[in-house]
Amino acid sequence: MEIKHVLTADQFTRADLDAIMARSLEMESVIASGGSGMCDGKILGALFYEPSTRTRLSFEVAMMRLGGNVVSETDVTFSSQTKGEVMEDTIRIVGGYADVIAIRTKVKGEAKLAAHYSPVPVLNGGDGAGEHPTQSLLDLFTIAKHHRIGEERLKVSFVGDLKYGRTVHSLAKILRNYEGVEISFVAPEVIQMPSDYVKDGDGVYHELTEEVVAQSDVIYDTRMQKERFDDLDEYQQVRNAFIFSPEVVAMMKGDATLMHPLPRVNEIQQAVDGLPQARYFEQAQNGVPVRMALIAEVLGL
Repeated sequence: MEIKHVLTADQFTRADLDAIMARSLEMESVIASGGSGMCDGKILGALFYEPSTRTRLSFEVAMMRLGGNVVSETDVTFSSQTKGEVMEDTIRIVGGYADVIAIRTKVKGEAKLAAHYSPVPVLNGGDGAGEHPTQSLLDLFTIAKHHRIGEERLKVSFVGDLKYGRTVHSLAKILRNYEGVEISFVAPEVIQMPSDYVKDGDGVYHELTEEVVAQSDVIYDTRMQKERFDDLDEYQQVRNAFIFSPEVVAMMKGDATLMHPLPRVNEIQQAVDGLPQARYFEQAQNGVPVRMALIAEVLGL
C-alpha cells in the first residue's frame, strides 16, 4: 500500500482498507505502551479553518503519540487569508514548515486543491459538505470491532442530515468495498442522501420506522447541521425529525451498534449513553490510532 495523500474515500481499495485497519490495531498497542518515537523530528501542520474538536485534537494527539510535534492554525481570522492570501500560497508555505498537513475547510474540494500545491502529504479533515475520509476510516474501524464486516450480512442505516453530512458521504463509499453490506438512507426528503451516493438496491426512507430500527445492525446517526442550511425555515422543519431515546434504542438488536460522528445536539438523548448499543464515544476515541496509522503511512514509516 502506498498512500501519498488522504483526500477521498474513493481512493481506497479493499486491500488498502484491510491494511489500514491492521495498522490501526498496531497503533492501539503503541498507545498502550506509552507511545513511539516513530515520528521523532517530524511536524504536523494542522490547518483548521472550520470549528473542530475531535478531528483536530485526535490528529494532534496522534502525531504526539508517534513522537512528533504540531504547529496549528485554528481560526481563519488570524490567518493571512484575511489579507487576501490564496490557499495555494498558504499550503506552499506550511508545506515548507511541516512534514505532513491535516486540513479542514468550509469549501468542498479545497483539500484536493491543497494537495495539488502541497510539497508534503495532505490529510483531508473535512471539506465543507464534501467528504471526511479519515472519519470514515475510524468509523469502519469501529464497525469492524463489533461486526464481521465483509464476512456476514450487515445492514447499515444512515439517519439524519444526509445531504450535508460529509461523514456519511465518505462512509457510504467505503462500505461499497465490502460484500454483504446492505445500506439504507433515512432522512426527510429535503436532506436526503444526494443521488451520487445512492446505488440500486439501497433503501431510501423518509421516516425512521420501527422496522428499520429493529433490522439494522449498525445505525449511523447524524446531526442536523444548521450552519449548512441556506433556508433556516427548512432547518426548523427537520431539526427534530429523529430523536434516539432509550425507548427507540430498545427496539434495536441487542448486539447492534449506534454511531454518531459528534457533536450531537438533541438527536441522541444522554440517557442512551449507558446502553450497550451506544458506541459513539468509543468511535471518537478510535480517531487517534486510525490517524496515527494514516500519518505513518503517508510519511512512509
